[in-house]
Formats: sequence, structure tokens, C-alpha cells
Amino acid sequence: MASKYQMWLTHNGESEKLRFPILPESITVKNGSLNKSVSIAGLGEIVIKQDRPALGIEFSCFFPATPFPGVQFTDLTPPKTIKDKIMSWKDSDTPSHFLLTGTSLNMYCTIENFPCTEQGGDIGTIYYSLVLKEYREVSARQVKVEASIKKATLPAETPTRTDNRVEQKTYTVVKGDCLWNIAAKQLGSGSRYTEIASLNSDIIKNPNLIYPGQVLKLPT
Repeated sequence: MASKYQMWLTHNGESEKLRFPILPESITVKNGSLNKSVSIAGLGEIVIKQDRPALGIEFSCFFPATPFPGVQFTDLTPPKTIKDKIMSWKDSDTPSHFLLTGTSLNMYCTIENFPCTEQGGDIGTIYYSLVLKEYREVSARQVKVEASIKKATLPAETPTRTDNRVEQKTYTVVKGDCLWNIAAKQLGSGSRYTEIASLNSDIIKNPNLIYPGQVLKLPT
């Protein structure tokens, strides 16, 4: 029976995809804190909450040169080709997308480190470690300041009822689309792809898989 766990790394709006042939024995997810503590006379230690740092993912495994019973599929890509592909993504200006199906690990990321080695007696197989860091787009916070303006008292008028209903915006998926590109084009930020996935959870079961013809509701 096929495993429900599949590990993918994609790039360039999902147009370039890599499925890992071997699942690592363990994956380390780093979720630290930037909170600061200070001591105040008469109060003792207090904690100042800060925004959380970016998540980090680390694991080690290998790309086999030949199939064996432990691989998830037998149509293997040459390890050197995989190595060169990941290195090119690492040096790219755009983020990659890491996904481990069957878990909550699903995030856009940068490739921070990718050391590789080969060992004697196993020619062609590449052993590697991969360090990923969560990618979050920077957006400036806007502060709305309302000026207080005094107006002369006017005779009361019957107010006109305002229709404040917001028309639901939609987008029809076309071939080559991915949630990241749709969010970037329609919402101005690719990182808002999670909002589209959440709003359309009835038809999107995997954010990495959407199909031409699907009509997606867009956040307002």
C-alpha cells in the first residue's frame, strides 16, 4: 500500500517540481521565540511578547543512484541532476515551496544550506542535508488617522439606506495556475495563497493541487 506521506519541493510557481525518493528518518522543525524578559523593581520578571521568528526545517537523507525496496518510486532522476536543480533554486531570488503530505508541513521557504557528499562503495548516490527557512513577504503596516471635523448642525434628514453588501469576487483557474501566482496577481501578495485555500476548502483539499475550470472565491 502506498504511503500517504510524500515530500515535495517545488519552484517557479509549481512549474518545477521535485519529489524526494526517500523520506528522512526524522525532520526537525524549529519554532523559536523572540520574546524578551526584563526585571522591574517591585514587579520581578515580565515578558514582552514579540512577533514569532520564521520557522526552520532541517533534515538529512540521500538521493539513491539505483532503486531499492526503500524508495517511494522506481523512476529515479539521477542524483547529480537533483543536486544541480536544488542548488539553482537555492541561488534564485524567488522562494521554493516545501510540502509533506499527511502533515501540516506546507510552507514557502528559502533554501539556506544544502551540503552534499558522496561515499566510497556507493558511486553516484548523493548524501545531503537540507536547511529551509519559512519565507514571509514584508508588507508595511498602515495606520489610519481620522481627523475630527466639527460640522454645523443641519436640519435632520431621513437617511438613505446604504447597501453595504460586498460582491463576492471569483477567479477561474486556467492551465499553469498555482495558488501563489493567483494570490500575487489578484490580491497583490503571493503569501496570501493560504487565504484562498481556506476560503475554498470545500473544493481545495491540497493547496498544491488545483485544476483548470475551478471557480475560486477570493478574499475581499
